[in-house]
Amino acid sequence: MNANSTDAGVLIAPRSGNVPAAVAAGTRNSAAVDRLGFDSCVLAAQTGAASGAPTTLTLAAKLQESADGATGWADIADAAIDPLTAANGIARINVRLPTAKRYLRVAETVSLTGGSSPTIGASSTIVLCGPDEIPAV
Repeated sequence: MNANSTDAGVLIAPRSGNVPAAVAAGTRNSAAVDRLGFDSCVLAAQTGAASGAPTTLTLAAKLQESADGATGWADIADAAIDPLTAANGIARINVRLPTAKRYLRVAETVSLTGGSSPTIGASSTIVLCGPDEIPAV
C-alpha cells in the first residue's frame, strides 16, 4: 500500500519519552528527541498500577527543550499535561513548536504519599507532527 498525503502516518512520528517502569517518588528525564522537520507534537503520559498502597499519587509530565540535546534544558511554556492523580490514567496535551529549540525531552515528576515503599507505573510518549511529511532520515 502506498502512502499519500491523506495518510496520517506520513504526518506523525511517535518517539519514546520515558519507558514504562514502576517509579518511586522523584523526577526522571527521557533521552533527547530530535524534532528537526516537525512543527508540533502531542505529549502523552500514562499511569499504570500502583504498588505499596499509596494514599495519594501524582504524575506530572512536561516538555523541555535544548539546542544541543545535552545541556541547557528549559521548560517549554504551556507544554505540561494536567497531572494524573489515579492509577491507570492517561493525559495528553497538544504543543506547537514553531520557536522551540531542536531537541525535546520529557521530564516526569512522581509524588506518592503513604503506603510502604510505594511505586506507580508511569510512561510518556512524544508524537511529533509534520508540517507535510516525515523528513528523510
